[in-house]
Amino acid sequence: MVRGSEGDDIEALSRIRRLFGTPEMAWLLTRMRSRLEQKGTLEGTVTKQGASASERMAAARLFGRPVRSGSSASVSLDQLDEMLRRDAWPSGLSSAVIALVGPIVGPDVRRAERSSWQEVADTLRVIAIERPELSAWVDTVNRSGALRRATASASAAQTMTLQLGVLARALPAEGDALGVLAARLFGDAHALDPKTALGSMAVGLAAALTGHPAGNGSRWRRDAWQLSGVVVDELSSTVLTLGLPGGLSSPTARALAALGEAGQPAVLTYRQLAADDIGRAPSRVSVCENPAVIAAAADRFGVGAGAVPLVCVNGQPGAAVIRMLTQLVAGGARLRYHGDFDAGGVGIARTVARSVPWTPWRLREADYRAACESSLATSVFSGAVGDTPWDEGLSGAMEELRLRVEEESVLSDLLDDLRVE
Repeated sequence: MVRGSEGDDIEALSRIRRLFGTPEMAWLLTRMRSRLEQKGTLEGTVTKQGASASERMAAARLFGRPVRSGSSASVSLDQLDEMLRRDAWPSGLSSAVIALVGPIVGPDVRRAERSSWQEVADTLRVIAIERPELSAWVDTVNRSGALRRATASASAAQTMTLQLGVLARALPAEGDALGVLAARLFGDAHALDPKTALGSMAVGLAAALTGHPAGNGSRWRRDAWQLSGVVVDELSSTVLTLGLPGGLSSPTARALAALGEAGQPAVLTYRQLAADDIGRAPSRVSVCENPAVIAAAADRFGVGAGAVPLVCVNGQPGAAVIRMLTQLVAGGARLRYHGDFDAGGVGIARTVARSVPWTPWRLREADYRAACESSLATSVFSGAVGDTPWDEGLSGAMEELRLRVEEESVLSDLLDDLRVE
């Protein structure tokens, strides 16, 4: 950014204002500013077609010349620069224009700025390579200029982009409170607060990562974080279970034991899981996507259990679900997972797999093809399936057939699998 000479005094500034500060010279000043922005220099001639008589007279007066006939006004910038250096402004025409209109961002600076913002966009795209679920979000952020609005410079935006990459690699969390997560990742417990620029961008990333619809407001924000395994409200994050044995080690363990014996589902809050032990972890736990499986299992098996314990993730798993599954695995439980055969269901399965190990439960290619052939598919699904690491052939089969198979349509088979031999 070029600036005027500090040696140019007030009297000299007054002289150039008298030269260029009139309405008749406004077009010339505008053209010179534009040329500095575009080319960085003031050379050659500028011409205004259809100039008024007063504009033509003012242009002629600059050099003490008579007004020419015609309807245009022309000014040689090289001659004007020479005249100013000699008579009015020793540092030259470019400096005079800057003194009148303020600092000008020249082409070199703009090129450098464009390059810097391109680096920001490229860095953001790396996040989508690491987490394909974020591809659409990254494209939207780059297209909308959200980072430009959220930050003061490309340098600040690059810093924020790197922070967003750190966050994307850390999600889903394992039931961290938002402030704890922020302190662990960024050294500031308030870094992800909703009023910070990073917090505003980060919650959008969390929502996109879990497939939570775009929105706004405190409830939407809480849900987006909780679906990512981050606790904003430790009472609203819950997990639905059936048949967990519980124990006598805590109030929560005793409640699980009593409800399990009665054949009733249990809903536990994140607060309970964070404060209490859940008792004995069974050797095997089935995990489903939809509450309908829990309800049907409770109806089928009733009092006295007789079924493999069941945990429901209820869509994208929230903080309470992740904490429950993590505690069960830590206690020695082996998990098997079933969900809907569609793009969303596969995405949920991947999310669970990033937090805890599991084996597929009627969630392989052969199961999908059999369900489709048995007319159990309910509709056509949209969206990309993505990887299915637990069965590499499943992704290809789903992309081929594009048929949705919901858990409710295979409920009978799932319930048969839950019965304890």
